[in-house]
Amino acid sequence: MTNNKSPMSNHKRGSGTRVYNKFEHWSVEDCDCTLCQHYPGKGKPCPLDKCCIEDIKQESIRREAAVNNGGASFVETK
Repeated sequence: MTNNKSPMSNHKRGSGTRVYNKFEHWSVEDCDCTLCQHYPGKGKPCPLDKCCIEDIKQESIRREAAVNNGGASFVETK
């Protein structure tokens, strides 16, 4: 009796899949107003009353300040 199955026939799809460059956090450069979907253009005021990513922007500023200060005031939380 011969085995006509390929060597990978018992291999489940997706097993062993690795994700490289997994997203960690936003940088200050990522929070630039010119990258926002609501950005109206140079010289025009923002149409929003409050920035839609204000909390993300504050967190990225806090992370960058902590890294620049040697991490003394930054505690990684997961």
